[in-house]
Amino acid sequence: MTIQWFPLIALLVVNFGLDLWLFRKFRRDKKLPRLKSGAHAVLSLVLLAMMVVAISIPRHTCDNSTFVAVMWMLYLYYAFYVPRYLAAVVWMPTHLKKSGERTRKIGGIAATTLGVLVFVYMLVGLFVVPYHVNVERVELEFENLPEEFDGYRIVQFSDTHLGTYNGGKTEFIQEWVDSINALKPDMICFTGDLVSRRTDEALPYKKILSTLHAPDGVVSVLGNHDEGHYFDWSSEQERLADCKALIDLQKAMGWKLLINDNIILKRDSSEIAVVGTKCFCGWPFPRWGNLDTAYVDYDTSNRFVVMLQHSPDEWKLDRAYQKRVTMLRLCDKVDLMLAGHTHAMQCMATLFGHKFSPACFNNEFWGGLYAEGDHKLYVNIGVGMVGMPARLGTAYPEITLITLKKRGECVVNNKGKRIRD
Repeated sequence: MTIQWFPLIALLVVNFGLDLWLFRKFRRDKKLPRLKSGAHAVLSLVLLAMMVVAISIPRHTCDNSTFVAVMWMLYLYYAFYVPRYLAAVVWMPTHLKKSGERTRKIGGIAATTLGVLVFVYMLVGLFVVPYHVNVERVELEFENLPEEFDGYRIVQFSDTHLGTYNGGKTEFIQEWVDSINALKPDMICFTGDLVSRRTDEALPYKKILSTLHAPDGVVSVLGNHDEGHYFDWSSEQERLADCKALIDLQKAMGWKLLINDNIILKRDSSEIAVVGTKCFCGWPFPRWGNLDTAYVDYDTSNRFVVMLQHSPDEWKLDRAYQKRVTMLRLCDKVDLMLAGHTHAMQCMATLFGHKFSPACFNNEFWGGLYAEGDHKLYVNIGVGMVGMPARLGTAYPEITLITLKKRGECVVNNKGKRIRD
């Protein structure tokens, strides 16, 4: 969580101007002007003090409890100010000098109602939405899927960011572990970001996560947060030691961690491959992933391939390689890619079955199913939180059940209705 100082200072200045304008308006109000203006002044000072404390704490070196507290303080600050701004937008035009008393009254009621609704919406995103698991059921059909794997069930989950729960909420972690096991998958796939900064964030949940089970096991890859670049270590050796501890932890939980590697799943005489790479997250991080190593001594020409990769951007990036690097043609080599990383920015709206997230302005592939011919990408929006300890709208923690089928191309939504890709 890096502080951008110029935008922050500009925001504080604007917020001060808004607070001053509201204070003067409350002072001129006919009903309880002192009470209203006084309460507003106290709240503004408390919020300012909270922001000063939050930005004064060294986030890259503090312990996890303090880090989570900073996240909460920043979110609560915005939870109070966003409704104020929206209410002010409604209120200002109705409180011009030429506005009548009736117009002012209607404007005041409308502004107050909007502000309260938005504030409640943000609180629901803080206390309710993050703790209601949503199971997305997707059925995908492929021409080249071996008959023996027809009906093969994969459960994907991603981006747990366990540090956000600060050693608590074990009941919720148990809830989504139970939800995964109840789906009776043939294989469970985790697509990265187990923690936010350090391996010790995951230790309180080791026993719970060890209870995940499937015939072909839990297969995982690392995310950008799992590499330890969000904490200021005393040395590079210390960071690498923490990365090794995270790798050892996943192995101790019985997970099959793929670090630029692959495994082969067999059913009678047929095989499919599961390939996993380190993260390709782009700037400011290096390309940790290595497809050459992941595919070493492996012929994909006659095998169905599932790739696990934390960032969905690689699905497009390696398609762009097609004209230049024959060995890395991802669409030629991968039938189904599973990714996470985007979180849908932990903010999503669903209307008449159509989903929208501001993440679409930053990520071409931000959530759900994407296809190019018979090659498909599914982006899971994660079960955890990072940046803000909230999920807004319909951005519920997601567990995805993907059923592989032979023949055709279709998707089955949560209501069991078959729709085209």
